Amino acid sequence: MTRFHPHAPARLARRMALAAVTVLAVLPLGGVFAPATAAPASPFTGRWAAMGLSPVIVDAPDARGQVHMTLPDELHVVARHDVLLTRKDHTTLQSLDSDPLVTFHLVSANSADLKIRGRKPGQVLDLPLSRDD
Repeated sequence: MTRFHPHAPARLARRMALAAVTVLAVLPLGGVFAPATAAPASPFTGRWAAMGLSPVIVDAPDARGQVHMTLPDELHVVARHDVLLTRKDHTTLQSLDSDPLVTFHLVSANSADLKIRGRKPGQVLDLPLSRDD
């Protein structure tokens, strides 16, 4: 003999509604499931490349909000290898030192512009970069 529980239909309805909400939260608006990729710690973080050069490496911000950038050997004549940057605004990082002044500006999620301006004659660089991840 099957026992009837008066709250069983309501409990089942709640479980089904929770399952439906979970499925809708996972699906994007188009209705096609796409697994999420891990986002970088910062939109600046990662390896950035320019044709013919070794990659520029931008680390995640540290506890003080400073970002460590490693420039390739090919750019050593314009600036030192290791540069400390701070966030100027939501799309721009700028060096702490002004000689040379290093600016890393995000153009989009996958492209950026690296500018280096120094006091020495010819110490100028404007380099478009793209993600190398």
